[in-house]
Formats: sequence, C-alpha cells, structure tokens
Amino acid sequence: AGIAFWLVLMARAIFPALLAPNGQDKNLLALLTSSVVCIGLFYGTGLFYGERTHISVMEYWRWWVVHLWVEGFFEVFATTALAFIFSTLGLVSYRMATAASLASASLFMLGGVPGTFHHLYFSGTTTPVMAVGASFSALEVVPLVVLGHEAWEHWSLQHKATWMKNLKWPLMCFVAVAFWNMLGAGV
Repeated sequence: AGIAFWLVLMARAIFPALLAPNGQDKNLLALLTSSVVCIGLFYGTGLFYGERTHISVMEYWRWWVVHLWVEGFFEVFATTALAFIFSTLGLVSYRMATAASLASASLFMLGGVPGTFHHLYFSGTTTPVMAVGASFSALEVVPLVVLGHEAWEHWSLQHKATWMKNLKWPLMCFVAVAFWNMLGAGV
C-alpha cells in the first residue's frame, strides 16, 4: 500500500508536466520518471521469495538485487535526478543534462550485467572476465562525473547570480555526490 501511495503522488506531479502542450522537450522528465519507476519494479522482485524459499535461491536474488542496484540502477537514477536539478537551476544546459542521462542509461543497458563480473573473483572467474567487469563498472560513473564537472564550472561563476549564494550548500552537496561517486565507484 505504501508503494502505491508514492506512485500515485509521483504520477499526480509528473503526468501533467509530461502531457502539457508547451512544446518543450520532455526527454529528461521522461528519463527521470522511468528511472524512478524501474527502481520500484526492481525492488519488487524481492517479493517473489518468502520464508520457505531455499537459502540458495534467496541469496542468488539478493546478490543480483544488491549488485545491479550498485552497478546500474543507482547510477541512472542519480545521474538523471541530478541532471534534472542542475538543468532546472540553470547550472547545465537542458541538452547536456539529457545527454548525460541518456549516456548513463545506455551504459547501464550495455554494461550493467558485465559490470558485475569483477565481483566473481572468489568463484574462480578468469582474469580477462574480471577485467571486462571492472572496465564496465568504472565506465558507469562517467556521465555523472561529467555532469558534476559541468555544474562545478557553472558554480564557479556564482558571483554573477545572487540566487546561487542562497543555494550554496545544497548545490555543493550535489557536486560532492558526483565527486564521491567518481572516487568510490570509478577509482
């Protein structure tokens, strides 16, 4: 019931914006909406096993949920959410925000599962397979880092707009998210 409540709230806010005939490009809003819906569907797979399910089946699905969340869903959601915020505030162009979000989603679709291969060390996976996994995993943070760099460059021009001084700490938090994501997931 709680999930349905949040979906209704989200739908009430997003569908009027998607259906408005103002002629503005709605790709970024559609990407944000789909990433949020996909997260809910993704975690919904956790409802397919219960207390009588064998531990090996539960651990298999737990591993996939945890690692696909880290290797892909979070990257797409974080990039799209920050792109939406940055473009709304004028820190990045709408075109740049949409391109970064599409790049993140494309990298996830292309390398989400191979990106988990670097975790297979203890199962005896060969070095080339783990290298492929590490490469895809490191590539997944690139769109968010590029977006954070673009926002940082615009932030350096803050003395030209008084409203940016009022939003200093929230904006610095978002730029820090991009930096720490690059350091933690990319490096």
